Amino acid sequence: MSSQPEVSASKPPKSSGRRWHVRLAIVDAVIGIAPSFTLNRTRLLALRACGIRIGSSTLFWGLPILRGRGAITSRLTVGSYCGLNEGCEFDLAAPVTIGDHVSVGQEVRFLTTSGPGGTEIALPITIGDGAWLGARCTIMGGVTIGAGSVIGAGMTVTEDVEPNMLVNGGKPVSLARWG
Repeated sequence: MSSQPEVSASKPPKSSGRRWHVRLAIVDAVIGIAPSFTLNRTRLLALRACGIRIGSSTLFWGLPILRGRGAITSRLTVGSYCGLNEGCEFDLAAPVTIGDHVSVGQEVRFLTTSGPGGTEIALPITIGDGAWLGARCTIMGGVTIGAGSVIGAGMTVTEDVEPNMLVNGGKPVSLARWG
């Protein structure tokens, strides 16, 4: 893992922003009742209609949980050929960018805000092409996960991860040298 690059913190979320989003509520009411393994293409079209930028051939198994204030759907970008399992949660106070060919396990959390001392700071999250995120892992704000990296189930990532690394415990292992 490398040291944190200089990332400018965006302004704290405004308290006057809208927390309830009409389009997302309609999509949840209409499509959210269907089992997660059905209506994948319809779910994708509905999420695009809400304003999320999603590449071709990407699938969501179940609707993601989107939190934040203001135009949150414009802060989420998902690349092509990705698979996001059910229960994924996105805190969209800052942008979350997911590259191409990324696999996201069940109940993965993307938390862009952190609040030491009572003040909230929102930092972006970037996931590189070909990364795998195991079930129930948490990606914190300001983190960049390099291309081809694998994050083990249940891990909390608070620092940048170099490309082609396996993070599953104490010390990251290079996948390029493993073998």
